[in-house]
Amino acid sequence: MGGEARGGVNHFQRYRTRLWGEYHHNDDFMVRARLTNEFRTYVQPNNNVYNSLDEVVIDNLFFDWKWKDLTLRVGRQDLIYGTGKLILDGTPKDGSRTIYFDAVKLTYSGIPDTDVDFLLMYTQAKDPMVIHSEERDIVGFAGGDDYDGFEAGGGVYIKNKSLKKLPFEAYYLVKTHEQDVAFLNNNDRHTIGLRLMPKFSALFDGNLEAAYQLGNDISAFMIDAKANMNIPGLAERKGRLGVGWYYLSGDDPDSKKDEGWNPLWARWPQYSELYVYAYDTDGAGRWSNINMPYVDFSIAPMKKLQTDLLLG
Repeated sequence: MGGEARGGVNHFQRYRTRLWGEYHHNDDFMVRARLTNEFRTYVQPNNNVYNSLDEVVIDNLFFDWKWKDLTLRVGRQDLIYGTGKLILDGTPKDGSRTIYFDAVKLTYSGIPDTDVDFLLMYTQAKDPMVIHSEERDIVGFAGGDDYDGFEAGGGVYIKNKSLKKLPFEAYYLVKTHEQDVAFLNNNDRHTIGLRLMPKFSALFDGNLEAAYQLGNDISAFMIDAKANMNIPGLAERKGRLGVGWYYLSGDDPDSKKDEGWNPLWARWPQYSELYVYAYDTDGAGRWSNINMPYVDFSIAPMKKLQTDLLLG
């Protein structure tokens, strides 16, 4: 990374190291743990103030317990749903170093071709389990190292594959607390949504997700639509052409309501490592008021290499 940044010139190499393991007591009980460290070597500015072992993070630490049609997962875990428009990164301030949630997830799979996940999340800005010489705000807002808040919420997420040509997902989510920042007012924000994944033919498929947010003086919505064509003749290279539209409502300053979309737990580089900072007045990745039609192209020129191009 190089060039001018808000704090001046930054030129450094970034390294992420991880060590993990699992213990399976039997088919019904498993424990997983993972340690993570991110360190950097600076070229410019030329200093040695960055401690290469500033933090060793317990990135994952959870257990799975299965009983009949139920699976309970408790502890620090990664949660990724859909295309990541609402749930993907629980620790956005530290970039891609970690994405964990401190959470409880209960999955019911007693309905054919259906999984129902019940979620509870509570992630603190200052990690109580970290091994460090420096502290970081990992949920990310103004206030720096003095901020000691948390983000909390939960919901129900349903995934259904009973229709082979039209699998779908539906959800209800609520964020009950999101840092003591004046413009958020700490209102509970309820989100309901539906995602359709039609498979029209071997050549054409798509994605359509729509969600609405409501609460005390809250009225916001999101549309994420895309149509894909698997390019004939490039099937072995996974050649794909897509046309999409991503829309997030923005707040009307003349209205008493808050119409601005809140990305909940999706403050990550969805389309570009640079785009995530394009609209960051209220924090990196806190997107709203977006109208982005786009085309993209994807191809895998070799087995372990994929190239994605997007024009929006």
